[in-house]
Amino acid sequence: MKSFPELSILRSEKGRISGIQSLGGVDGPGVRAVVFGVGCPLRCAYCHNPETWAENGEEITAGELADKLLRYKPYFANGGVTFSGGEPLAQAKFFSAVATLLKAEGVHIATDTSGSVKGEWVDRLIDKCDLLLCDVKFTSEEDYKKYTGGSLSDVLEFIQKVCLANKRLWIRQVIVEGVNADEENALKLKKILAPYMANIDKIELLPFRKLCLEKYERLGLTFPFADKPETSSQKIKELEKIFSNE
Repeated sequence: MKSFPELSILRSEKGRISGIQSLGGVDGPGVRAVVFGVGCPLRCAYCHNPETWAENGEEITAGELADKLLRYKPYFANGGVTFSGGEPLAQAKFFSAVATLLKAEGVHIATDTSGSVKGEWVDRLIDKCDLLLCDVKFTSEEDYKKYTGGSLSDVLEFIQKVCLANKRLWIRQVIVEGVNADEENALKLKKILAPYMANIDKIELLPFRKLCLEKYERLGLTFPFADKPETSSQKIKELEKIFSNE
Protein backbone atom coordinates (compact mmCIF):
# COMPACT_ATOMS: atom_id res chain seq x y z
CA MET A 1 0.00 0.00 0.00
CA LYS A 2 1.22 3.51 -0.84
CA SER A 3 2.44 5.48 2.17
CA PHE A 4 1.39 9.07 2.83
CA PRO A 5 1.23 10.82 6.25
CA GLU A 6 -2.57 11.25 6.13
CA LEU A 7 -3.05 7.58 5.24
CA SER A 8 -0.95 6.53 8.23
CA ILE A 9 -3.39 8.36 10.54
CA LEU A 10 -6.38 6.73 8.87
CA ARG A 11 -4.88 3.25 9.30
CA SER A 12 -5.30 3.42 13.08
CA GLU A 13 -9.08 4.04 13.00
CA LYS A 14 -10.87 1.10 14.66
CA GLY A 15 -14.11 -0.64 13.77
CA ARG A 16 -15.89 -3.95 14.17
CA ILE A 17 -16.88 -6.50 11.53
CA SER A 18 -18.65 -9.86 11.59
CA GLY A 19 -16.89 -11.25 8.53
CA ILE A 20 -15.73 -10.93 4.92
CA GLN A 21 -17.11 -12.64 1.82
CA SER A 22 -14.20 -12.83 -0.60
CA LEU A 23 -16.09 -13.60 -3.83
CA GLY A 24 -19.44 -11.81 -3.72
CA GLY A 25 -21.41 -11.59 -6.94
CA VAL A 26 -24.58 -9.61 -6.15
CA ASP A 27 -23.48 -6.60 -4.08
CA GLY A 28 -22.32 -4.34 -6.87
CA PRO A 29 -20.79 -4.75 -10.34
CA GLY A 30 -18.33 -7.57 -10.98
CA VAL A 31 -16.76 -9.80 -8.35
CA ARG A 32 -16.71 -8.12 -4.93
CA ALA A 33 -15.06 -8.55 -1.56
CA VAL A 34 -17.95 -7.86 0.82
CA VAL A 35 -17.30 -6.62 4.38
CA PHE A 36 -20.07 -7.15 6.94
CA GLY A 37 -19.97 -4.48 9.63
CA VAL A 38 -21.79 -4.88 12.95
CA GLY A 39 -24.44 -2.71 14.54
CA CYS A 40 -27.73 -1.53 13.04
CA PRO A 41 -30.36 0.99 14.22
CA LEU A 42 -33.17 -0.93 12.48
CA ARG A 43 -34.88 -4.22 13.28
CA CYS A 44 -36.29 -5.28 9.93
CA ALA A 45 -38.88 -8.04 10.13
CA TYR A 46 -37.12 -9.99 7.35
CA CYS A 47 -33.48 -9.31 8.33
CA HIS A 48 -31.18 -12.09 7.11
CA ASN A 49 -28.19 -11.09 9.26
CA PRO A 50 -29.39 -10.86 12.89
CA GLU A 51 -25.89 -11.81 14.04
CA THR A 52 -24.75 -8.33 12.99
CA TRP A 53 -27.16 -6.49 15.32
CA ALA A 54 -24.88 -6.74 18.35
CA GLU A 55 -21.86 -4.48 18.31
CA ASN A 56 -19.30 -7.05 19.43
CA GLY A 57 -17.82 -8.73 16.35
CA GLU A 58 -14.11 -8.63 15.51
CA GLU A 59 -12.29 -5.39 16.31
CA ILE A 60 -9.95 -4.40 13.50
CA THR A 61 -8.15 -1.25 12.38
CA ALA A 62 -8.82 0.37 9.02
CA GLY A 63 -5.26 -0.43 7.98
CA GLU A 64 -5.58 -4.10 8.90
CA LEU A 65 -8.85 -4.43 7.03
CA ALA A 66 -7.58 -2.59 3.95
CA ASP A 67 -4.47 -4.80 3.84
CA LYS A 68 -6.62 -7.93 4.12
CA LEU A 69 -8.97 -6.77 1.35
CA LEU A 70 -6.11 -5.88 -0.97
CA ARG A 71 -4.94 -9.51 -0.84
CA TYR A 72 -8.15 -10.33 -2.73
CA LYS A 73 -7.51 -7.67 -5.37
CA PRO A 74 -6.45 -10.15 -8.10
CA TYR A 75 -9.89 -11.76 -7.79
CA PHE A 76 -11.99 -8.57 -7.82
CA ALA A 77 -10.01 -6.65 -10.44
CA ASN A 78 -13.21 -6.21 -12.48
CA GLY A 79 -15.27 -5.45 -9.38
CA GLY A 80 -14.25 -3.99 -6.04
CA VAL A 81 -15.15 -3.85 -2.35
CA THR A 82 -18.63 -3.48 -0.87
CA PHE A 83 -19.32 -2.43 2.72
CA SER A 84 -22.44 -4.15 4.04
CA GLY A 85 -23.81 -5.22 7.40
CA GLY A 86 -25.57 -4.75 9.67
CA GLU A 87 -25.52 -1.09 8.76
CA PRO A 88 -22.15 0.24 7.53
CA LEU A 89 -23.28 3.84 8.04
CA ALA A 90 -23.37 3.08 11.78
CA GLN A 91 -19.55 2.98 11.51
CA ALA A 92 -19.23 5.66 8.86
CA LYS A 93 -15.97 7.11 10.22
CA PHE A 94 -14.30 3.68 10.19
CA PHE A 95 -15.51 2.74 6.72
CA SER A 96 -14.58 6.19 5.41
CA ALA A 97 -11.03 5.50 6.56
CA VAL A 98 -11.01 2.07 4.91
CA ALA A 99 -12.46 3.53 1.71
CA THR A 100 -9.79 6.22 1.57
CA LEU A 101 -7.03 3.62 1.92
CA LEU A 102 -8.54 1.44 -0.79
CA LYS A 103 -9.19 4.34 -3.17
CA ALA A 104 -5.48 5.13 -2.97
CA GLU A 105 -5.01 1.70 -4.58
CA GLY A 106 -7.64 2.27 -7.28
CA VAL A 107 -10.34 0.04 -5.77
CA HIS A 108 -14.01 0.54 -6.71
CA ILE A 109 -16.01 1.17 -3.52
CA ALA A 110 -19.70 0.43 -2.92
CA THR A 111 -21.78 0.66 0.26
CA ASP A 112 -24.93 -1.41 0.79
CA THR A 113 -27.11 0.52 3.21
CA SER A 114 -30.59 1.17 4.57
CA GLY A 115 -29.89 4.91 4.33
CA SER A 116 -31.15 5.33 7.88
CA VAL A 117 -28.13 7.03 9.53
CA LYS A 118 -27.20 10.71 9.28
CA GLY A 119 -24.11 12.74 10.11
CA GLU A 120 -20.91 14.31 8.84
CA TRP A 121 -19.11 10.98 8.50
CA VAL A 122 -21.99 9.55 6.50
CA ASP A 123 -21.54 12.44 4.05
CA ARG A 124 -17.81 11.73 3.89
CA LEU A 125 -18.38 8.05 3.21
CA ILE A 126 -20.80 8.90 0.39
CA ASP A 127 -18.06 11.07 -1.09
CA LYS A 128 -15.61 8.13 -1.07
CA CYS A 129 -18.03 5.71 -2.75
CA ASP A 130 -18.42 4.99 -6.45
CA LEU A 131 -21.78 3.31 -5.90
CA LEU A 132 -24.45 3.24 -3.20
CA LEU A 133 -26.90 0.34 -2.91
CA CYS A 134 -29.88 1.59 -0.92
CA ASP A 135 -32.83 -0.41 0.41
CA VAL A 136 -36.13 1.43 0.10
CA LYS A 137 -37.75 -1.17 2.30
CA PHE A 138 -41.34 0.09 2.24
CA THR A 139 -43.31 2.89 0.59
CA SER A 140 -45.05 4.42 3.61
CA GLU A 141 -44.01 5.83 6.97
CA GLU A 142 -46.51 3.50 8.64
CA ASP A 143 -44.95 0.33 7.22
CA TYR A 144 -41.41 1.59 7.85
CA LYS A 145 -42.18 2.11 11.52
CA LYS A 146 -44.13 -1.15 11.83
CA TYR A 147 -41.66 -3.46 10.11
CA THR A 148 -38.27 -1.77 10.66
CA GLY A 149 -38.57 0.86 13.39
CA GLY A 150 -37.16 3.36 10.88
CA SER A 151 -38.43 6.18 8.67
CA LEU A 152 -39.00 6.51 4.92
CA SER A 153 -38.21 10.23 5.09
CA ASP A 154 -34.70 9.48 6.40
CA VAL A 155 -34.09 7.14 3.47
CA LEU A 156 -35.28 9.67 0.92
CA GLU A 157 -33.06 12.32 2.51
CA PHE A 158 -30.12 9.93 2.11
CA ILE A 159 -30.97 9.29 -1.55
CA GLN A 160 -31.14 13.04 -2.16
CA LYS A 161 -27.65 13.44 -0.68
CA VAL A 162 -26.32 10.67 -2.92
CA CYS A 163 -27.80 12.35 -5.98
CA LEU A 164 -26.45 15.78 -5.00
CA ALA A 165 -23.02 14.16 -4.70
CA ASN A 166 -23.60 12.80 -8.24
CA LYS A 167 -23.02 9.19 -7.19
CA ARG A 168 -24.52 6.12 -8.83
CA LEU A 169 -27.39 4.29 -7.13
CA TRP A 170 -28.85 0.82 -7.05
CA ILE A 171 -32.23 0.63 -5.33
CA ARG A 172 -33.45 -2.57 -3.69
CA GLN A 173 -36.69 -3.72 -2.12
CA VAL A 174 -37.51 -7.13 -0.62
CA ILE A 175 -40.95 -8.27 -1.78
CA VAL A 176 -43.07 -10.09 0.82
CA GLU A 177 -46.45 -11.69 0.10
CA GLY A 178 -49.20 -10.07 2.14
CA VAL A 179 -47.06 -7.00 2.85
CA ASN A 180 -45.83 -5.28 -0.33
CA ALA A 181 -46.16 -7.84 -3.12
CA ASP A 182 -48.75 -5.95 -5.12
CA GLU A 183 -49.08 -3.54 -8.04
CA GLU A 184 -50.09 -0.65 -5.78
CA ASN A 185 -46.80 -0.84 -3.86
CA ALA A 186 -44.74 -1.15 -7.05
CA LEU A 187 -46.42 1.89 -8.60
CA LYS A 188 -45.86 3.88 -5.41
CA LEU A 189 -42.18 2.88 -5.34
CA LYS A 190 -41.83 3.93 -8.98
CA LYS A 191 -43.37 7.32 -8.16
CA ILE A 192 -41.14 7.81 -5.12
CA LEU A 193 -38.01 7.10 -7.18
CA ALA A 194 -38.99 9.17 -10.22
CA PRO A 195 -37.11 12.35 -9.15
CA TYR A 196 -33.85 10.40 -8.77
CA MET A 197 -33.82 8.27 -11.92
CA ALA A 198 -30.91 10.18 -13.47
CA ASN A 199 -28.67 8.62 -10.81
CA ILE A 200 -30.35 5.21 -10.52
CA ASP A 201 -28.72 2.46 -12.59
CA LYS A 202 -30.79 -0.43 -11.30
CA ILE A 203 -33.97 -1.18 -9.35
CA GLU A 204 -33.92 -4.68 -7.85
CA LEU A 205 -37.02 -6.40 -6.50
CA LEU A 206 -35.78 -9.22 -4.29
CA PRO A 207 -37.89 -12.26 -3.37
CA PHE A 208 -38.42 -12.83 0.36
CA ARG A 209 -36.58 -15.95 1.53
CA LYS A 210 -36.31 -17.75 4.88
CA LEU A 211 -32.77 -19.13 4.66
CA CYS A 212 -31.99 -17.19 7.84
CA LEU A 213 -34.28 -19.25 10.11
CA GLU A 214 -31.40 -21.31 11.44
CA LYS A 215 -29.56 -18.14 12.49
CA TYR A 216 -32.56 -16.94 14.50
CA GLU A 217 -32.93 -20.31 16.19
CA ARG A 218 -29.23 -20.42 17.04
CA LEU A 219 -29.41 -16.92 18.54
CA GLY A 220 -32.62 -17.68 20.43
CA LEU A 221 -34.54 -15.03 18.48
CA THR A 222 -38.01 -15.08 16.95
CA PHE A 223 -38.15 -14.47 13.20
CA PRO A 224 -41.10 -12.04 12.74
CA PHE A 225 -41.91 -13.21 9.21
CA ALA A 226 -41.60 -16.95 9.89
CA ASP A 227 -45.25 -17.42 8.89
CA LYS A 228 -44.91 -15.56 5.57
CA PRO A 229 -44.57 -17.63 2.37
CA GLU A 230 -41.47 -17.20 0.25
CA THR A 231 -42.05 -14.99 -2.77
CA SER A 232 -42.28 -16.71 -6.14
CA SER A 233 -40.11 -15.76 -9.10
CA GLN A 234 -43.32 -15.30 -11.11
CA LYS A 235 -44.54 -12.60 -8.70
CA ILE A 236 -41.20 -10.77 -9.02
CA LYS A 237 -41.41 -10.90 -12.82
CA GLU A 238 -44.95 -9.48 -12.75
CA LEU A 239 -43.91 -6.54 -10.58
CA GLU A 240 -40.70 -5.91 -12.55
CA LYS A 241 -42.81 -5.14 -15.64
CA ILE A 242 -44.06 -2.02 -13.88
CA PHE A 243 -40.50 -0.65 -13.87
CA SER A 244 -39.72 -1.56 -17.47
CA ASN A 245 -39.97 0.93 -20.32
CA GLU A 246 -42.28 -1.32 -22.29
